[in-house]
Amino acid sequence: RACRQARGVTELVSGVTRWRRRLDFSLTQLLRGRDVAQLDAPVRNALRLGLYELAELKNATHGVINSYVDLVKSVQHQGAANATNGVLRNVARGLEAGTLPQPPRPAQGMPPQQAAEVLAVGASHPTWLVQRWLAQYGPAATLALLKHNNMRPRYALRLAPGVDAEAFCRQLARSGVQAAPSRYLPREFVTVDRGLQALLVEGLVQRGEAQDEAAGLVVAALDPQPGETLLDACAAPGGKALGAASRMRGRGLITALDLSRSRLAALRHAALRQPHGDMVRTFAADLRRFATLRYRPEGPPWQYDRVLLDAPCSGTGVLAKRADLRWRRTPEELRQLAALQGELLDAAAGLVAPGGLLVYSTCSIEQEENEQQVAAFLARQPGYELEAVPAGTGVPPQCLAPDGCLRMLPHVHGTDGAFAARLRR
Repeated sequence: RACRQARGVTELVSGVTRWRRRLDFSLTQLLRGRDVAQLDAPVRNALRLGLYELAELKNATHGVINSYVDLVKSVQHQGAANATNGVLRNVARGLEAGTLPQPPRPAQGMPPQQAAEVLAVGASHPTWLVQRWLAQYGPAATLALLKHNNMRPRYALRLAPGVDAEAFCRQLARSGVQAAPSRYLPREFVTVDRGLQALLVEGLVQRGEAQDEAAGLVVAALDPQPGETLLDACAAPGGKALGAASRMRGRGLITALDLSRSRLAALRHAALRQPHGDMVRTFAADLRRFATLRYRPEGPPWQYDRVLLDAPCSGTGVLAKRADLRWRRTPEELRQLAALQGELLDAAAGLVAPGGLLVYSTCSIEQEENEQQVAAFLARQPGYELEAVPAGTGVPPQCLAPDGCLRMLPHVHGTDGAFAARLRR
């Protein structure tokens, strides 16, 4: 029962967040042109929640309307409750008659700006993002990407060392969790359509860690070897560092670096559940500062066989799971993140031993944060060259771009979006 309740709350909150712009369009029409964003927050959110429950979840009309009217009444004046009642009753009548206002569809011959706006409202995304994707990917791929971002997300679990994927899936099935071995990393990951709460309730969390396959493929592209030294330069929450520890079979040293002490504490706690977690050492610092502190007075700078820079990014590859990000990101923030990524790459460059490997990765699908970032780095750092992900890493060919970089597109691969480039010193 607790799992069902948790799933219900998650579905309601994530659904309203995901479809907010489309919901607001219908509500604004019912409010006779008054922008729903101008309403007081309790009324605005009650109307969004009520519309979603009635239109998408098909919950009982009388109960939904009464519950949100009572909710608004508890925090606002009677007039606000009456207005909520009136709008939701209009929603119910519109649904019954098939007249609930819906966003228009893109039409042949529409000017590009208008077409992007119409598409963005209907798919509930910011217009600026849709414009970018139309220019970068074209109409068909953009439609597929928008559709993917609005689907119920699929999750994955990275298996603890020694756990057999097929056997684990059978155990999950007995707990009511539908699972299957990953089509990309079938020995390391299983995918689940739903039921992560059940995984926790059944006490199975020690056998698998929630992590997307795309993140596992980044570690596969890094290809850490037993006995090596590895720096995970922006490590929290730690899934990639712990995945690397599994691949290194507990032999070697992993330094997990991050700005956040609290997130590093969570990483250390997670490492306690992993058979090889004790090889991970945490260090709280900004990479740019860390790069200047790691010099030994008696010898050369501290350098690593491999450095993973999983850089802070816009996260446009994870919008199916993080619906809130679509409303929080701005074009200016994207420019700021790209500048930060360049600084972090330059800092990481000096921490790689001669002949060593720097892997730059993001969960973005934007060229400024990926291919263009790598090209700019290579222009600044002549001591590095781009190399293709080798066949022996376990990264399937369908996950590689023509230049040999890892490139996962949500609407193509069915995973989070991801990019990773191998840069050899």
